[in-house]
Amino acid sequence: MEPRRRLEDWHHMLIMCLVIVLVSGAVAYFFLHFNFIPHPASQERTYVDNFIKVLLAIAGVVFVVVVTIFVYALIFFRRAKGDDTDARPIRGNAPLEITWTIIPLIIVVTLSFYGARVLNEISPPDLMAGGTQSVYSLGATVPGTAAGGNVTQQNTLVINVTASRFAWQFDYPDYNITSYALEVPDNQTLMFNIKSEDVIHSFWVQQWGPKQDAVPGLNPMLRITPTALGNFLVQCSQLCGFNHTGMTAPVYVVTAAQFADWVKQHQPAVTATPTPTTQEVTIDLTAQNLAFDKSTITVPAGAGVMINFFNKDNNVPHNFSVYTDSTATKAIFTGKIITGVNSAMYMFQAPTTPGKYFFRCDVHPTTMTGEFIVQ
Repeated sequence: MEPRRRLEDWHHMLIMCLVIVLVSGAVAYFFLHFNFIPHPASQERTYVDNFIKVLLAIAGVVFVVVVTIFVYALIFFRRAKGDDTDARPIRGNAPLEITWTIIPLIIVVTLSFYGARVLNEISPPDLMAGGTQSVYSLGATVPGTAAGGNVTQQNTLVINVTASRFAWQFDYPDYNITSYALEVPDNQTLMFNIKSEDVIHSFWVQQWGPKQDAVPGLNPMLRITPTALGNFLVQCSQLCGFNHTGMTAPVYVVTAAQFADWVKQHQPAVTATPTPTTQEVTIDLTAQNLAFDKSTITVPAGAGVMINFFNKDNNVPHNFSVYTDSTATKAIFTGKIITGVNSAMYMFQAPTTPGKYFFRCDVHPTTMTGEFIVQ
């Protein structure tokens, strides 16, 4: 090869390498420091996000290398107009071929070890193998815990999750609590034992990251450690039927003290008997296809209210509850949950203060709602 040609080759190689280093460094920095899926709210989600950032950074560098060489070749090595001569014959370059084989091999092997480490952090083998699990206990309210009613934080809070068309049910075995909303303390390891009563569902809270299929006949577990307070949403991420998108449940991540108060105050629903009044009103209310047949209910102030409730959704639980407002933090009346096809009669006293209140199905609080008006 001519000395001048050899010098030109090194000159082009140096320029390309400089461009590749600068651009790929910027791209890698961008991918490593930018959250494409915002608001991580669990330790497990953080592990997954960091792994994805590394994958994107490596892919970005490879993309920059390929595109830089391709574009540079188009610009500086184009055939000149009127040049019909043959290009220089190249037999191959063994060192180069070995290099571009070894580098991807190193990347893949390194990522496999990193991925195994992330998987181990998300689902530790000792827990997945059914090892001993401590519970998050409430002092004197649970046998064997510290006296005095103080909250005692231990290793794992166990929650049994039951998925069925089209609802989520959460059982806290250590407190004998069943709820259709998920209330958990922050910075506490949660172990979800998940099962399905009909078809395949999938338990997923986007801000928590990992999801777990609920497969009939199996009882998989999911380990989550929430790190952010707030309200979130359980979604079914596996197509399971006509109202798959309505299969949601609210998630409340609270402080340890708030969770202790929730456990102490959480009582089974009680059907209240209204105080005798001069006014009584009877209302028929039907739940069907995961919707109420009324979006507004109007009653006199202080009246005795009787709700004839009909659940026409086969094997789907519903109820009727009234709250002071749409935050549903203070209940006026909570009706017993019934599984259809079935009916119930709810009786309670309407508020004496006129105004607009809020009613919902506690099992489907985001889709089955309405306005309760007191005049």
